[in-house]
Amino acid sequence: MNKSKNSFLITGGTGFIGSNLVRELVKKGERVSIVISKSIGKNSRIKDIESKIEIYKCNLLSESLKNLVGKIKPDFIFHLASYGIPPEEDNVLSMIDFNLKGTINLIEAVKQNPFKLFINTGSCVEYGIKEDDMTESDMLTPINNYGVLKSATTLYCQKEAIRNNLLIINFRLFSTYGYFDQKYRLIPSVIRSAIVNEPIKVSAPTNVRDFIFIEDVISAYLHATEATLSNGEIFNIGSGKQHSIEEIVKLCLAISKSKSKVQWGALSNQIRFIEPLRWEADMSKTKKLLNWEPKTTIEEGLRKTIEWFDKNRDLDIYS
Repeated sequence: MNKSKNSFLITGGTGFIGSNLVRELVKKGERVSIVISKSIGKNSRIKDIESKIEIYKCNLLSESLKNLVGKIKPDFIFHLASYGIPPEEDNVLSMIDFNLKGTINLIEAVKQNPFKLFINTGSCVEYGIKEDDMTESDMLTPINNYGVLKSATTLYCQKEAIRNNLLIINFRLFSTYGYFDQKYRLIPSVIRSAIVNEPIKVSAPTNVRDFIFIEDVISAYLHATEATLSNGEIFNIGSGKQHSIEEIVKLCLAISKSKSKVQWGALSNQIRFIEPLRWEADMSKTKKLLNWEPKTTIEEGLRKTIEWFDKNRDLDIYS
């Protein structure tokens, strides 16, 4: 007798992380539905697998969302849709509508039917600047609007989980990289220049981030569907080790055997950040309670990413 498929609802399914999740679930034969606010364009990351998923056009703020979710009846909800990364990071009112109000409306919609797990996707920028590893119990002191709205959304999800006995948890993602990443972000931009031996334009070599490979992030979401979890928990999803931009650039150059010249200072720091000396996830809670940890080294992750970008040089996938 065949095991019945689970129903997955994914918001942000055409984005970088969401599209990778959709692809992995399709590969596993699961029933996948995505909710998008606009029609899928020709540059979509999931254009080639559209026929294998259910696609619903509906704004997260729409009153029709409740009926739509009632139709889908998802077992698992992966909420990745978000607004506020460059260049939209200064539009605070839109962030409030999409990130906070949209999440509230989504939770109200999924509450009408029993579900097994809801994962809200947060961000490490909720923490702000810390002198030590970032821990889930840290006081949140975000220094940009995106971080403030992500923090508010996490707290709302936690409140709903505890107050209404709902299995809603929060993932705070650190700097994810890999297949289908946005071309303007650090690692894709370095790789795209390196593989064609063009000058690599970067900011300061000493800036640091906790980089985590996309395959590890996807495994965390899928692992959570089978884990024993408590309502409202928050988990860091990072590598637990920071790397400087200089380290990343040097590794990309070495792995790709590039002849590119590096132009330090050609790009300015992101205006929404005060660059910290430390940016690293404390992974102890995630390892203990989620019983998960990343497997991919930075060298292996960069090698896989470089190979992917090299094979897909002409693929215009970036919206």
